Amino acid sequence: MKKILALALAAVMVLSLAGCGGGGGQSSSEAPANTQAPGATQAPGSSSEAPASTEAPGNEFAGQSFTMTFTTGDNYAQDAIMNQLDKFQEKYGCTIDLTMAANDSDGAYIRTAIATDSLTDVFNYNVGSWLTALDPETNCYAIEGEPWIDQISEGYRAIQSSQYNGHVFMAPADTSNAAGVLYNKKVFEELGLDIPLTWDDFLATCQKIKDAGKIPVAAPYVKASNTQIPYLMGYFYVQQENPNFAEDYTTRKIELHESEAFVYSLQKLYDMYPYLNEDFLATGMEECAQMLGDGDAAMMVIRTNIISTMEGVCPDKINDVDFFPLPDKDPNKRGISCWMPAGYAINKNAKNLPLALKLFEFLTSQEGIDAYTEITTPKGTFALNNIDLSGLELAPAIITAQNWVTEASSPCLEYFCPIKGANMMNITQALCAQDITVDDACKQIEDDNAIDAQQKGIPGWE
Repeated sequence: MKKILALALAAVMVLSLAGCGGGGGQSSSEAPANTQAPGATQAPGSSSEAPASTEAPGNEFAGQSFTMTFTTGDNYAQDAIMNQLDKFQEKYGCTIDLTMAANDSDGAYIRTAIATDSLTDVFNYNVGSWLTALDPETNCYAIEGEPWIDQISEGYRAIQSSQYNGHVFMAPADTSNAAGVLYNKKVFEELGLDIPLTWDDFLATCQKIKDAGKIPVAAPYVKASNTQIPYLMGYFYVQQENPNFAEDYTTRKIELHESEAFVYSLQKLYDMYPYLNEDFLATGMEECAQMLGDGDAAMMVIRTNIISTMEGVCPDKINDVDFFPLPDKDPNKRGISCWMPAGYAINKNAKNLPLALKLFEFLTSQEGIDAYTEITTPKGTFALNNIDLSGLELAPAIITAQNWVTEASSPCLEYFCPIKGANMMNITQALCAQDITVDDACKQIEDDNAIDAQQKGIPGWE
């Protein structure tokens, strides 16, 4: 049914398919109580009723078509997404003229399409501050008034509405990526370890693991960008300290070093050095996943997509692994940061707007999610409400992470603030190896971000 039109634009970065949920404090020192597979990924206050059927009486879209661009990347769920599109076409007797394009890090492919008036009816893109580059209020169709809009989680909508005058342009294309500590339950049981509730507890736990002859933290840092994850996941605590941090920093009312919580997130990356696998700068995700599954390493400070890596290298060990938040100073305030899923947007001048909107209705429905889970088990939580996942065999770490997403989570800073220097991963790589101090790293990130803000012409950074 799909017609693949083109393959274009090689690039090096991939979509950030990660975290969902709004901020919030966690007063209990215990992990969220529910450790069973959630029956639904339901936002607080939303209806428990499933949405009305998306059946199209009379199949009024039979024989119709629309165009769509799908930028690919390092995405384990691409086959599941393609199955959603197939099921949609089968249901409505329509055709998606699909262009497959290699993902580009700065949106050049989509921006070029806009500039040349060749933008397809539907396209996928990163949500949040990245969307600004597309001038969405000029080029994208606003969906906040659609009858199915409440199917999209409040957190996913808020990232957009807070930046674009209340408008929502994107529906989530995949699952979130929650960040925290993945740990081997058998190792913790063998060594008599409790889940650490403070950063000092975490370091003490690492030392006990090291004394027992095991690797406390497996670090896949051959890929420099992975060194950013332990630092970026600290934004939950930054937001707890200052809920307006993203706006204050974007407008330069505050500098990074003025946030104690921000500096502490860098300190954690520095502190882990003695507890990493000794060849961490030459070790990849597969090796670390194997070490974690086998119990040679007790923990990874990583995002939940490591579960998909474990499926490839040690699928029989996935149930031995669970999840807890990277702790901070207060045992009663623990939470996680999330990488939001990329989303789909509709061209404001779409040639077949009704059919494009029907696709969005389908993708945000139970029927659309069933088409996704028919192919793959989710490695994160859908940024949708009223979705029943009770029949799926989810990994324990995903279940626990979902509970933390619901109870105490925040999207990462980058979804609210467009400033991110190009050299950050090199700075965090040097910091995790203790080649530079925490103060050095903070100053270098500030300088790097200032260059980025000036290049983007952000007011206050002249």
